[in-house]
Amino acid sequence: MKIISVLLIGAAGAALIGCVDERPYGPPPPPPRAYAPMRWDINQRIHWIQDRINHGAADGSLDPNEFQRVQGELNGIKREDKADRYANGGHLDGPTRANLEARLDQLNAQIHWLRAHDEPRPW
Repeated sequence: MKIISVLLIGAAGAALIGCVDERPYGPPPPPPRAYAPMRWDINQRIHWIQDRINHGAADGSLDPNEFQRVQGELNGIKREDKADRYANGGHLDGPTRANLEARLDQLNAQIHWLRAHDEPRPW
């Protein structure tokens, strides 16, 4: 009987050791973003598009008028992002985020078209 008790206690102890969480102390890591693990946030996209605009102006693939137009559009997106975050405690709600992302997508497509074609836009 004593041998069985010792074996049961030893097995229970071994089972408990296997259940110990090996992560360091502190809060658990944030859960993975299931909808888009490599998604850029709005600010990263704004900075990337700003770099594209600056390079287009520097290498001449954006003429001064087009530079002013796309820069003005990006500045408007930046202002809206800042105002919406201020109004919502530093966060963007889903519809606002989707609107800003759509505007950034459209602006990015316009810059691509302007830089890829060496002809003036027809409109």
